[in-house]
Amino acid sequence: MLKHYSYRRIINTLFQLDTQMISKKFLCIAIILGTAVAPVSAKLNLPIKKLGKESYYYYEVKKNETIFDVATKIGVSKDDIVKYNPSAKNGLVKKQLIFFPLKDFDGSKPSSAVSNVNPSSFERLVKHTVKNGESVYSIAKAYNVSQKDLLDVNPAIAGGVKAGDVLNIPNTLVSSNKGDYIYHTLVEGESLFSIAKKYNTTIEQLVKSNPGITGNNLKENDIIRIIPNTTENVVVNKDFDQFITYVVNKGDTYESVAKAYNVSVEQLKSSNPDQKKLKKGKTIYIPQKGVTQTVVSTSELTQQQLEEAYKGKLDGIYSEVIAPNKNNTIDISIILPFQLGMKPQTKNASNYLEFYNGFILALDSIGPKLSKPLNLNVYDTRHSLTTTDSILALEPLKTSDIIIAPSEPQQLEKIVNYGKANNIDILSCFAIQNDDYINNSRVLQVNYPSPYLSARVNEYIDNKFKDYVLVYLDDPSGKDKDIYGDIKSHASEVKHQNKTITVSSELSGKDISKYLEPGSSYLFIPANGKESLLKKFAKGLKEAKNTRIDCDLVLLGLPEYTMYIEQYKDLFMSMDTHIYSRYYLPNNDRAKDIKNKYVKKYKSVPATVAPNMGVYGFDTGMYLLNAYINGVVPGSKDSSYNGIQSNFDFERANNWAGHINKSVRIIHLTPKKEMLIQDLND
Repeated sequence: MLKHYSYRRIINTLFQLDTQMISKKFLCIAIILGTAVAPVSAKLNLPIKKLGKESYYYYEVKKNETIFDVATKIGVSKDDIVKYNPSAKNGLVKKQLIFFPLKDFDGSKPSSAVSNVNPSSFERLVKHTVKNGESVYSIAKAYNVSQKDLLDVNPAIAGGVKAGDVLNIPNTLVSSNKGDYIYHTLVEGESLFSIAKKYNTTIEQLVKSNPGITGNNLKENDIIRIIPNTTENVVVNKDFDQFITYVVNKGDTYESVAKAYNVSVEQLKSSNPDQKKLKKGKTIYIPQKGVTQTVVSTSELTQQQLEEAYKGKLDGIYSEVIAPNKNNTIDISIILPFQLGMKPQTKNASNYLEFYNGFILALDSIGPKLSKPLNLNVYDTRHSLTTTDSILALEPLKTSDIIIAPSEPQQLEKIVNYGKANNIDILSCFAIQNDDYINNSRVLQVNYPSPYLSARVNEYIDNKFKDYVLVYLDDPSGKDKDIYGDIKSHASEVKHQNKTITVSSELSGKDISKYLEPGSSYLFIPANGKESLLKKFAKGLKEAKNTRIDCDLVLLGLPEYTMYIEQYKDLFMSMDTHIYSRYYLPNNDRAKDIKNKYVKKYKSVPATVAPNMGVYGFDTGMYLLNAYINGVVPGSKDSSYNGIQSNFDFERANNWAGHINKSVRIIHLTPKKEMLIQDLND
């Protein structure tokens, strides 16, 4: 069937677009669960007989007695009589014996709860190994402890942390809107089931609290968070003994009857101790195993019973936590401050509109390949918190699979909290400094966070320019990039040779040459990406490169340099420049094609900004739609996508954190007049 979709033009300042994709098939899954209440465990005033290794109450049926008569007389239910004696459903006969397992009618009541475990009896401190990009602040936020408390138990980190450091994390109960978390370091041989028993919690709670663990794939020394003493009722299968009556036929032997009913001869003989030999017309009792479903608290189950109760369910539990199946549709919501009623529009509003236009181009391109209906809901916040609140109160929004949110801090905060409360993923495409991903599993941070970007660039410098002298180009008139300070700090830690040139005015080749020693290699690192700073050293650096053939000079370009590539291409190529950036829009066929489609559809050209917002919207749309087409959850490692201007390759910051897009591009302009584009994750 040919698929199609339609959408209305934007006509209001608060609007919704419903895009219906025609599906080839619809899948409806119905789960039917039947439960049975366990019998009341009351002692019976009946004689006891031992059959094999087990003891049973028994009753001998009197003439003309019915099930109702017997049930009333001995104080059991009719259902219990049939449960343990299935033959009774066909009627009772005189002198027939009916049995009830002593262990099920011993007068004891099943335990309804297990004593709560005391979290203080577990690890007082957990060990956290610092990863690239983490800081004292981010680690404290991840574990919901104060920086002061973290410093108190780790006084050596007062000056900061570096990758590989092992920190003590105070493992005390911390407040949470769902309960109190405690942290646990995984050890070899542990499973979700053993952890659930140790901390008196449920498998669902473990997976919900740690979406970074999949199924029962636990890694030694990983840290997970747990809410102790959190149990719930589950339905489990429980075996019980029962007996069926059998009237012996001519020629029957213990061996033939045992084989026919799939029991051992020993079991059959022990159930009929008074029958030394089978005689025609005699009634014997054949032991069988019945199965009933019982509702019990997870705290009452042994680890083995817990494993049996959840057998084959782990993948489903994980899927429900990560991507709840709200509808048999794909529901994407875009909530951005388009400010459509404002004339003229602000620059930010125009950028958001161009992003949306690019997203629609992706829908035009790949939408027909979707296998189920798509609902695209688009809302204009008008840069108003009141309007944002009104949008978040709309009932249809709750069925969203993912929401694309703006960068404005207060609007973003409201939307992020909404996503967390309603199990909806939030795609943060525009914020750079926001750190909600640290302890909110629902956030997908598209812009690689600055601390991680710094760490990745430092790693690139360490590997690529290990023997180079770093030359810092200070700008006394401008603000330094955060990453500039991070590079200097890291170089000091690893004892990387360095020099500093203060660029207060235009530099000549001679000005730079006096810092160079014959036979050495130098990597020049500007303090910021401003063109005003670039202009001050560009000519002199090129002169030094041409005259000091006894040295190797290389330039490290900042993300802003992607905007200057055409204007400074000769300089960048002559300087063997390496530009790092989250984005780069090459002048290739893919880029030209999408630009042409944009102009044709919207009769306008996207603004010259980095990133190009029209292409950014297109890449974002293609990423999401490709994920849904391939049946994977956005953010998972299987959802990676190589875009025109940027790549999407997410990972979790920790087992309970959100996702960060770890893609960083290196644009290498070589003296051979080449432009090589590399993703550092490749």
